[in-house]
Amino acid sequence: MMKKSSNYFTTGEFAKLCGVNKRTLFHYDDIGLFKPDITDNNGYRYYSYRQFEVFLIISILKELNLPLIEMKKYLDERSPEHLLYLSSQKIKEIDQKIKKLNQIKHLLEETIVFTNKGMNANYEEITVEELEEEKIVRSELLNEENTKDYIRWMLEFTNFENRTMSKDSSFVGTMLSKENIKNGNYINNSYFFVKTTDESISNAIKPKGLYAVAYHHGSFETIGKTYDKLMKFCDKAHLRLGDFAYEENLLDSVAVRNEDDYVVQITIAVEK
Repeated sequence: MMKKSSNYFTTGEFAKLCGVNKRTLFHYDDIGLFKPDITDNNGYRYYSYRQFEVFLIISILKELNLPLIEMKKYLDERSPEHLLYLSSQKIKEIDQKIKKLNQIKHLLEETIVFTNKGMNANYEEITVEELEEEKIVRSELLNEENTKDYIRWMLEFTNFENRTMSKDSSFVGTMLSKENIKNGNYINNSYFFVKTTDESISNAIKPKGLYAVAYHHGSFETIGKTYDKLMKFCDKAHLRLGDFAYEENLLDSVAVRNEDDYVVQITIAVEK
Protein backbone atom coordinates (compact mmCIF):
# COMPACT_ATOMS: atom_id res chain seq x y z
CA MET A 1 0.00 0.00 0.00
CA MET A 2 1.33 3.41 -0.98
CA LYS A 3 1.82 5.94 1.81
CA LYS A 4 -0.07 9.16 1.08
CA SER A 5 2.16 12.21 0.69
CA SER A 6 1.22 15.52 2.34
CA ASN A 7 0.90 16.93 -1.20
CA TYR A 8 -2.16 14.78 -1.89
CA PHE A 9 -5.75 14.80 -0.69
CA THR A 10 -8.09 11.90 -0.08
CA THR A 11 -11.37 11.88 -1.97
CA GLY A 12 -13.19 13.25 1.07
CA GLU A 13 -10.63 16.00 1.64
CA PHE A 14 -10.60 17.06 -2.01
CA ALA A 15 -14.41 16.98 -2.18
CA LYS A 16 -14.58 19.24 0.87
CA LEU A 17 -11.98 21.57 -0.64
CA CYS A 18 -14.05 21.84 -3.84
CA GLY A 19 -17.41 22.10 -2.08
CA VAL A 20 -18.90 18.98 -3.68
CA ASN A 21 -20.04 15.52 -2.64
CA LYS A 22 -17.60 12.60 -2.90
CA ARG A 23 -20.05 10.91 -5.28
CA THR A 24 -19.43 13.70 -7.78
CA LEU A 25 -15.72 12.87 -7.84
CA PHE A 26 -16.47 9.15 -8.16
CA HIS A 27 -18.82 9.87 -11.10
CA TYR A 28 -16.31 12.10 -12.87
CA ASP A 29 -13.68 9.38 -12.44
CA ASP A 30 -16.01 6.69 -13.79
CA ILE A 31 -16.78 8.65 -16.98
CA GLY A 32 -13.16 9.67 -17.48
CA LEU A 33 -13.80 13.39 -17.09
CA PHE A 34 -11.67 14.03 -14.01
CA LYS A 35 -9.49 11.29 -12.61
CA PRO A 36 -7.48 11.31 -9.38
CA ASP A 37 -3.77 11.90 -9.71
CA ILE A 38 -3.05 8.59 -7.99
CA THR A 39 -5.07 5.43 -7.39
CA ASP A 40 -3.22 2.92 -5.17
CA ASN A 41 -3.35 -0.87 -5.26
CA ASN A 42 -6.30 -0.91 -2.87
CA GLY A 43 -8.33 1.45 -5.04
CA TYR A 44 -7.91 4.51 -2.83
CA ARG A 45 -7.96 7.74 -4.80
CA TYR A 46 -5.66 10.70 -4.14
CA TYR A 47 -5.87 14.14 -5.70
CA SER A 48 -3.06 16.64 -6.17
CA TYR A 49 -3.32 20.31 -5.21
CA ARG A 50 -2.53 20.99 -8.88
CA GLN A 51 -5.90 19.49 -9.82
CA PHE A 52 -7.89 22.09 -7.92
CA GLU A 53 -7.73 24.65 -10.75
CA VAL A 54 -8.82 22.00 -13.26
CA PHE A 55 -11.80 21.10 -11.10
CA LEU A 56 -12.63 24.80 -10.79
CA ILE A 57 -12.91 25.21 -14.57
CA ILE A 58 -15.09 22.09 -14.71
CA SER A 59 -17.41 23.64 -12.10
CA ILE A 60 -17.57 26.90 -14.08
CA LEU A 61 -18.37 25.10 -17.34
CA LYS A 62 -21.02 23.05 -15.57
CA GLU A 63 -22.65 26.29 -14.32
CA LEU A 64 -22.68 27.46 -17.94
CA ASN A 65 -24.49 24.25 -18.96
CA LEU A 66 -21.66 22.90 -21.12
CA PRO A 67 -22.40 19.20 -21.72
CA LEU A 68 -20.05 16.77 -19.96
CA ILE A 69 -18.97 15.27 -23.29
CA GLU A 70 -17.81 18.72 -24.47
CA MET A 71 -16.04 19.33 -21.15
CA LYS A 72 -14.15 16.07 -21.58
CA LYS A 73 -13.24 16.98 -25.14
CA TYR A 74 -11.85 20.33 -23.98
CA LEU A 75 -9.85 18.78 -21.12
CA ASP A 76 -8.43 16.08 -23.40
CA GLU A 77 -7.41 18.62 -26.03
CA ARG A 78 -6.80 21.70 -23.88
CA SER A 79 -4.33 24.29 -25.01
CA PRO A 80 -3.85 28.04 -24.46
CA GLU A 81 -5.55 28.75 -27.79
CA HIS A 82 -8.51 26.50 -26.94
CA LEU A 83 -8.82 28.15 -23.52
CA LEU A 84 -8.88 31.63 -25.08
CA TYR A 85 -11.54 30.63 -27.60
CA LEU A 86 -13.72 28.90 -25.00
CA SER A 87 -13.44 31.82 -22.57
CA SER A 88 -14.36 34.36 -25.26
CA GLN A 89 -17.41 32.35 -26.33
CA LYS A 90 -18.63 31.91 -22.78
CA ILE A 91 -18.20 35.62 -22.00
CA LYS A 92 -20.55 36.39 -24.91
CA GLU A 93 -23.10 33.94 -23.53
CA ILE A 94 -22.78 35.39 -20.03
CA ASP A 95 -23.28 38.93 -21.35
CA GLN A 96 -26.50 37.82 -23.03
CA LYS A 97 -27.71 36.16 -19.83
CA ILE A 98 -26.86 39.25 -17.78
CA LYS A 99 -28.80 41.41 -20.23
CA LYS A 100 -31.79 39.07 -20.02
CA LEU A 101 -31.63 38.89 -16.21
CA ASN A 102 -31.42 42.69 -15.98
CA GLN A 103 -34.56 42.91 -18.12
CA ILE A 104 -36.35 40.41 -15.87
CA LYS A 105 -35.19 42.28 -12.75
CA HIS A 106 -36.47 45.56 -14.19
CA LEU A 107 -39.79 43.93 -15.11
CA LEU A 108 -40.21 42.68 -11.53
CA GLU A 109 -39.29 46.09 -10.11
CA GLU A 110 -41.89 47.72 -12.38
CA THR A 111 -44.40 45.08 -11.30
CA ILE A 112 -43.88 46.01 -7.64
CA VAL A 113 -44.34 49.74 -8.36
CA PHE A 114 -47.47 49.25 -10.52
CA THR A 115 -49.05 46.69 -8.18
CA ASN A 116 -48.56 48.85 -5.08
CA LYS A 117 -50.04 51.84 -6.91
CA GLY A 118 -53.00 49.74 -8.07
CA MET A 119 -53.65 48.33 -4.60
CA ASN A 120 -53.60 51.82 -3.04
CA ALA A 121 -55.52 53.65 -5.77
CA ASN A 122 -58.55 55.70 -4.77
CA TYR A 123 -61.13 54.85 -7.42
CA GLU A 124 -63.64 57.45 -6.24
CA GLU A 125 -61.33 60.46 -6.34
CA ILE A 126 -60.02 62.42 -9.32
CA THR A 127 -57.04 64.65 -8.62
CA VAL A 128 -55.10 67.32 -10.46
CA GLU A 129 -51.35 66.86 -10.12
CA GLU A 130 -48.21 68.59 -11.38
CA LEU A 131 -46.23 65.90 -13.21
CA GLU A 132 -42.67 66.04 -14.46
CA GLU A 133 -41.73 65.62 -18.12
CA GLU A 134 -41.27 62.01 -19.20
CA LYS A 135 -39.51 60.69 -22.28
CA ILE A 136 -41.53 58.09 -24.12
CA VAL A 137 -41.30 55.75 -27.09
CA ARG A 138 -44.49 56.07 -29.14
CA SER A 139 -45.66 53.60 -31.75
CA GLU A 140 -46.79 54.57 -35.21
CA LEU A 141 -50.40 55.75 -35.43
CA LEU A 142 -52.63 52.74 -34.89
CA ASN A 143 -54.98 51.74 -37.65
CA GLU A 144 -58.57 52.28 -36.49
CA GLU A 145 -59.75 49.09 -38.17
CA ASN A 146 -57.04 47.09 -36.39
CA THR A 147 -58.05 48.46 -33.00
CA LYS A 148 -61.53 47.03 -33.55
CA ASP A 149 -60.07 43.58 -34.30
CA TYR A 150 -58.74 42.09 -31.05
CA ILE A 151 -56.34 39.67 -32.76
CA ARG A 152 -54.79 42.40 -34.90
CA TRP A 153 -54.63 44.71 -31.88
CA MET A 154 -52.80 42.06 -29.83
CA LEU A 155 -50.34 41.41 -32.68
CA GLU A 156 -49.49 45.12 -32.89
CA PHE A 157 -49.25 45.34 -29.10
CA THR A 158 -46.92 42.32 -28.91
CA ASN A 159 -44.71 43.58 -31.73
CA PHE A 160 -44.36 46.98 -30.05
CA GLU A 161 -43.65 45.38 -26.66
CA ASN A 162 -40.94 43.15 -28.14
CA ARG A 163 -39.28 46.14 -29.85
CA THR A 164 -39.24 48.33 -26.76
CA MET A 165 -38.75 45.88 -23.89
CA SER A 166 -35.56 46.72 -22.01
CA LYS A 167 -34.30 47.59 -18.54
CA ASP A 168 -34.77 51.27 -19.47
CA SER A 169 -38.46 51.10 -20.41
CA SER A 170 -41.76 50.80 -18.55
CA PHE A 171 -44.68 48.53 -19.30
CA VAL A 172 -46.63 49.32 -22.47
CA GLY A 173 -49.51 51.78 -22.11
CA THR A 174 -51.96 53.24 -24.59
CA MET A 175 -52.81 56.79 -25.69
CA LEU A 176 -56.40 57.82 -26.40
CA SER A 177 -57.07 61.02 -28.33
CA LYS A 178 -59.17 63.88 -26.96
CA GLU A 179 -61.47 63.57 -29.98
CA ASN A 180 -62.22 59.91 -29.24
CA ILE A 181 -62.82 60.72 -25.58
CA LYS A 182 -65.34 63.45 -26.47
CA ASN A 183 -67.03 61.12 -28.97
CA GLY A 184 -67.27 58.32 -26.41
CA ASN A 185 -65.00 56.13 -28.56
CA TYR A 186 -62.85 54.57 -25.85
CA ILE A 187 -61.52 51.50 -27.69
CA ASN A 188 -59.78 53.18 -30.64
CA ASN A 189 -56.39 53.97 -29.12
CA SER A 190 -54.12 56.24 -31.16
CA TYR A 191 -50.74 54.92 -29.98
CA PHE A 192 -48.93 52.47 -27.79
CA PHE A 193 -46.24 54.01 -25.61
CA VAL A 194 -43.59 53.18 -23.02
CA LYS A 195 -41.82 55.56 -20.68
CA THR A 196 -38.04 55.36 -20.98
CA THR A 197 -34.85 56.73 -19.46
CA ASP A 198 -32.91 56.00 -22.65
CA GLU A 199 -32.75 59.20 -24.71
CA SER A 200 -31.41 57.30 -27.73
CA ILE A 201 -34.71 55.43 -28.23
CA SER A 202 -37.14 58.15 -27.11
CA ASN A 203 -39.18 59.67 -29.96
CA ALA A 204 -41.72 61.75 -28.05
CA ILE A 205 -42.34 63.57 -24.78
CA LYS A 206 -45.10 63.42 -22.21
CA PRO A 207 -44.88 67.12 -21.26
CA LYS A 208 -44.43 68.54 -17.80
CA GLY A 209 -47.57 70.21 -16.45
CA LEU A 210 -50.95 69.75 -14.81
CA TYR A 211 -52.68 66.41 -15.28
CA ALA A 212 -56.06 65.11 -14.21
CA VAL A 213 -55.49 61.66 -12.70
CA ALA A 214 -58.21 59.03 -12.39
CA TYR A 215 -58.20 55.30 -11.64
CA HIS A 216 -60.60 52.98 -13.42
CA HIS A 217 -61.61 49.95 -11.37
CA GLY A 218 -63.18 47.23 -13.50
CA SER A 219 -62.96 45.59 -16.90
CA PHE A 220 -61.73 47.46 -19.95
CA GLU A 221 -65.23 47.32 -21.42
CA THR A 222 -66.53 49.63 -18.67
CA ILE A 223 -63.74 52.21 -18.81
CA GLY A 224 -66.16 54.68 -20.41
CA LYS A 225 -67.78 55.21 -17.00
CA THR A 226 -64.50 56.52 -15.61
CA TYR A 227 -63.97 58.77 -18.63
CA ASP A 228 -67.49 60.16 -18.20
CA LYS A 229 -66.70 60.95 -14.58
CA LEU A 230 -63.36 62.48 -15.62
CA MET A 231 -65.07 64.71 -18.22
CA LYS A 232 -67.65 65.92 -15.70
CA PHE A 233 -64.87 66.68 -13.20
CA CYS A 234 -62.96 68.75 -15.78
CA ASP A 235 -66.08 70.60 -16.90
CA LYS A 236 -66.97 71.50 -13.35
CA ALA A 237 -63.39 72.65 -12.60
CA HIS A 238 -63.23 74.59 -15.91
CA LEU A 239 -60.29 72.52 -17.13
CA ARG A 240 -59.50 72.19 -20.83
CA LEU A 241 -58.29 68.73 -21.92
CA GLY A 242 -54.94 68.12 -23.57
CA ASP A 243 -54.48 66.12 -26.76
CA PHE A 244 -54.19 62.63 -25.26
CA ALA A 245 -55.08 60.52 -22.24
CA TYR A 246 -52.37 58.07 -21.14
CA GLU A 247 -53.63 54.71 -19.90
CA GLU A 248 -51.43 52.39 -17.82
CA ASN A 249 -52.60 49.01 -16.50
CA LEU A 250 -51.73 48.76 -12.81
CA LEU A 251 -53.61 45.53 -12.04
CA ASP A 252 -54.58 43.10 -14.80
CA SER A 253 -54.80 39.35 -15.37
CA VAL A 254 -51.28 38.81 -14.02
CA ALA A 255 -52.34 40.09 -10.59
CA VAL A 256 -56.06 39.28 -10.32
CA ARG A 257 -58.41 36.55 -11.47
CA ASN A 258 -61.48 38.66 -12.17
CA GLU A 259 -61.65 41.42 -14.79
CA ASP A 260 -63.82 43.42 -12.41
CA ASP A 261 -60.72 43.88 -10.24
CA TYR A 262 -58.55 45.41 -12.98
CA VAL A 263 -57.12 48.87 -12.27
CA VAL A 264 -56.11 51.34 -15.00
CA GLN A 265 -54.47 54.68 -14.28
CA ILE A 266 -55.62 57.45 -16.60
CA THR A 267 -53.69 60.73 -16.83
CA ILE A 268 -54.58 63.57 -19.18
CA ALA A 269 -52.99 67.01 -19.45
CA VAL A 270 -55.32 69.87 -18.48
CA GLU A 271 -55.25 73.66 -18.56
CA LYS A 272 -57.35 76.08 -16.52
